Amino acid sequence: MNDIPDNSTDVLIVGAGPAGLMMACQLAIHQIPFRIIDKNSSSSQNSGALIVQARTLEIFEQMGIAREALSEGVVASKINILYNGKKITATNIKNLGGTLSRFPFLLMLEQSKTEQLLLNFIRDRGYSVEREVQLRSFNQEDGQVTSMVTLPDSAEQIILSKYIIAADGANSSVRKILNIPFEGKTYPNSIFIVDCKADSELSPDEISFAFSNSSVAGFFPIKGSRWRIDSNLPSEYENLKKLTFDVVENNFQEWTKMNIHIQSQEWFSVTRSHQKYAASVRVDNCFLIGDAAHVHTPVGAQGMNTGLQDACNLAWKIAFVIKQKAEPSLLESYSSERLGISKGFARYADVIFRVLTSGNIGVKLFRSYVLRFFFTIIFPLISGCKIFRYSFFRSISQIAINYRSSILSYPESRFKLFHASPKPGDRLPFLIQPDGENRAPIFEKLDPTSLNLIVLADSLPGELKQISEQFKLGILLIPNTPETRSVYKQLGIKKAGYYLIRPDAHIALKSQNLDILQLKRYLNQINFAM
Repeated sequence: MNDIPDNSTDVLIVGAGPAGLMMACQLAIHQIPFRIIDKNSSSSQNSGALIVQARTLEIFEQMGIAREALSEGVVASKINILYNGKKITATNIKNLGGTLSRFPFLLMLEQSKTEQLLLNFIRDRGYSVEREVQLRSFNQEDGQVTSMVTLPDSAEQIILSKYIIAADGANSSVRKILNIPFEGKTYPNSIFIVDCKADSELSPDEISFAFSNSSVAGFFPIKGSRWRIDSNLPSEYENLKKLTFDVVENNFQEWTKMNIHIQSQEWFSVTRSHQKYAASVRVDNCFLIGDAAHVHTPVGAQGMNTGLQDACNLAWKIAFVIKQKAEPSLLESYSSERLGISKGFARYADVIFRVLTSGNIGVKLFRSYVLRFFFTIIFPLISGCKIFRYSFFRSISQIAINYRSSILSYPESRFKLFHASPKPGDRLPFLIQPDGENRAPIFEKLDPTSLNLIVLADSLPGELKQISEQFKLGILLIPNTPETRSVYKQLGIKKAGYYLIRPDAHIALKSQNLDILQLKRYLNQINFAM
């Protein structure tokens, strides 16, 4: 072992899927040295995790890659519901979230393109993924992680790091080495996925769900007049030893009762869905993110987006600790904030997924009659009722995820702000601040490498300026003017106050006055260093 060369870095990332790449991007932003390894020879080549939610696009915007993501994807304009080939209802979703986000829609962006955006980001900062490198073992001792990896030429190498990040998917080798239970369910019914071109009457920017007596299929538009199709199998095909694309191509019209012909198949996969969670997401200096920590059904497109937020939640905390801007105890908040974060939504996704894929005769009857009636009632509500539409958007876009019970969120009860205003732990709302002749989202003005103090006052008090310099806080001053009145109202500030914002754009604390005592108390309590 002593003659095996070693390499030191601050963070070793195992796995270069979306979550691992986002971790790499965030560490690069904070200028934290890392290595990212992956056992595969190349990145994803298919649509994979397809839908990018609004919260992810907000993170992309902060990174400066949102515009490119939009140009590479398709913004869905409608969701259509078809029964036996005939459209029974539809709803417009192009502006589903209204003023709740700069990105109030669903973006169809192939996972291969998402990964390429993130790969380009780290490449531009001097990093790259080390391909065909396999983690063999690791151990943790005295705050250091010693990992053994096999290189592409079969040589072995020791990597020394302060932290190791498991981003190596549902079959995570890191999680298995740590012997962390990964419990949940595997659904019995198979589904197939295909990226293809198709001759059909479907509109190229609309999502469609097609129900028939034998199957349920989802059609998702992707760039280049192509389609991603997800479908369950008719019960008579469930027992096939191997389902080939030819079988699907020859029978799909009959299954769906649609006038559609699949052609130019690019990717075809038959799989079973899972819903599982790791019992813990941290062991000492090892952390689990993405599919290594949780896997989801396709319903609601939560899996990849949740993994990307895992990375954003963890990266700034690791960076603060490494740079001695905070005590290591800050890292305890990762588990409390992210462990099981998506379980609430998953309960509903579980029911929906079972309804959509089950071959049970009773469930089929439910799909054919009760669910059909439900769609005819619910879709007009999405189109015509702002409250219902916004509620639906919050539930899937991940902008409603909060850390109100976290130790990093100053208790709401200590303040007397309007109940409608955002609370500590919430994501900072999408707010537009007039800036001369420009109108810019406040998100874009925050420094992603530090805590940020949004001061709502005509001028910056000397004491606040002093403490901001001591703790190296970013400062954004918003004067009280007729143009900014709506910002004050949305944040629940009458005359003057401030918000302390975390690097991941969640609220740490807020104050309805300019007293610095609670700010000092918070920074000292959480052990942020001067």
